[in-house]
Amino acid sequence: MTMRFGAHHEWGKLREVVIGISPAEDFVVFHEESMRWQTPEEADFSRQHAGRRLIELDPDWARKIEQQVDALAERVAREGVTVHRPERLKGRERTFLAPNGEGAQLYARDGMIVIGNHAIEASLRLQCRQRERFGLRPHLEKAAHERGALWSSVPMGRLNAVDGPFLEGGDTLLNGREIYVGMSGCASDMAGIDWLQALLGERYRVIPVALKSDVLHLDCAMALIKPGLLVWCPEKLIDGLPMSLRGWDAIAVSKAEATLLATNGLILEEGRMILDSDNARVIAELRKRRMDVIPIPFDGPIRIGGSLRCAHHPLLRESVLE
Repeated sequence: MTMRFGAHHEWGKLREVVIGISPAEDFVVFHEESMRWQTPEEADFSRQHAGRRLIELDPDWARKIEQQVDALAERVAREGVTVHRPERLKGRERTFLAPNGEGAQLYARDGMIVIGNHAIEASLRLQCRQRERFGLRPHLEKAAHERGALWSSVPMGRLNAVDGPFLEGGDTLLNGREIYVGMSGCASDMAGIDWLQALLGERYRVIPVALKSDVLHLDCAMALIKPGLLVWCPEKLIDGLPMSLRGWDAIAVSKAEATLLATNGLILEEGRMILDSDNARVIAELRKRRMDVIPIPFDGPIRIGGSLRCAHHPLLRESVLE
């Protein structure tokens, strides 16, 4: 049966995707206490300037973010992929949950989760990002009404950023019947993981992956590239790789490379992907393993804490669930 919606793995031919937006004039610097993943320089900047527009502080950076994410959308569309963008939020939709900055609509990965034919609105820990789901909702709603997707929403956690459930797309990696969810205290939590297991049922295993407390998401520490091949940062995982992945060819990256988000790419199809051009060593290692890697500059968004996987979320990725 031909898939109309959904994804089962991190690989498989990408057919339809949501890629984030970041109009230069929209981006407002944000800061909350749970942002432990930031470098000291990034933390000082966000704490000092929370609530101010980035275009007033660093217009070149604000425009670079917008230009690089738009260039990504154009590049993916040239591959024959149907590209959607979030609905741009306005007025109170942008600000009602954001006393310490607004976050961004750049990272389409986090506010939604597609597993099988489930279209899930995520629950984000950062208060200033919780409204991002509203810009993604039209795509999930349309998938439910027109293509039979099962649309659901994780209950929002409390606004103290302590009591969940929290469940974020950047923490969620798909490997068929096994779903890995990172847990560091910065994003997803055990209540969100339990909610996901209950939703998916006994045919799936939702496996928590313990991360160091300064890691934002699992995809900042691990990537499943194709069957039998992954990239990971051993320094960021507390208990090592999940058991079923320990026999895979694992390209290890340093903590510094992981900070440059060497684990965070966009997979076009099995054997072909896009990765930030600053990760030259990792690109070379992937090419040794017969991966066709397309390097593009993405340093503007990376300075905020997210790269190419963060910037997109598949709506349709061809793959077979055994």
